Amino acid sequence: MLQSWCQEAGPGVHFTAKKMKRTEPTKLDETNPWWKAFKSQCDNLGMTLQPVICPAAGDCRYLRLIGIPTLGFAPMCNTEVRMHDHNEYLNRNVFLRGIDIYCHLISAVANLNI
Repeated sequence: MLQSWCQEAGPGVHFTAKKMKRTEPTKLDETNPWWKAFKSQCDNLGMTLQPVICPAAGDCRYLRLIGIPTLGFAPMCNTEVRMHDHNEYLNRNVFLRGIDIYCHLISAVANLNI
């Protein structure tokens, strides 16, 4: 399909497929101090987490490629997941609550003694 689009576009139009290296997912257990602090703070805020693996949806993959463990997070309680979709939106109250949540989480992980 891509090749036919390139041919239709005319001479000199081509594409190169780039395969990314496989990276290990970030450990979500007691061995990861960042996860422990993050999860503990979420528990303190009464939040239920639903860990998922988004292999190609976020920029975290670039950090994992250079060996930096990552946690992708979006505090969008009771909101339909529409990331990278048409008409992406957040309710005002969800947005404002998200700021408060981020303040707590950043403080928790930034003050780790490791």
